[in-house]
Amino acid sequence: MNFMVYGGYSFTYPAPLLASKPPQLSVIYAIQVLNLAWKPLPYEPIYFGQSDDLERESLVFHPAFERWRAHEVVRDGGLLYVSYLWLPRDAERESIERALIARYRPPCNFASSVSTQRAYDMSSRFA
Repeated sequence: MNFMVYGGYSFTYPAPLLASKPPQLSVIYAIQVLNLAWKPLPYEPIYFGQSDDLERESLVFHPAFERWRAHEVVRDGGLLYVSYLWLPRDAERESIERALIARYRPPCNFASSVSTQRAYDMSSRFA
């Protein structure tokens, strides 16, 4: 299997976050950790987000990056992984992102009515 399926959508196969080169495309992304109990492949999503032009710096400097690093698997020496789903339309990305968060309840997403893209945009203004 060369892809991951979340909510019926085919994401790219997980790659180590710090070694991957994000696409400069409109995407939903899944931040994952290795969890051998997770099926069908052992990559548990800990965060879903979306962007209209993703670059590596936008993930490393993402407002939730410290939450990702604080996950118990990462604290115990595990890696962060990332997968992408290309979607060009903003409204579609936001809707699917919210549905994925509601379905999988990833621990590093925060409870908010604001999408992750808008939260990132707001935090960038104050940096």
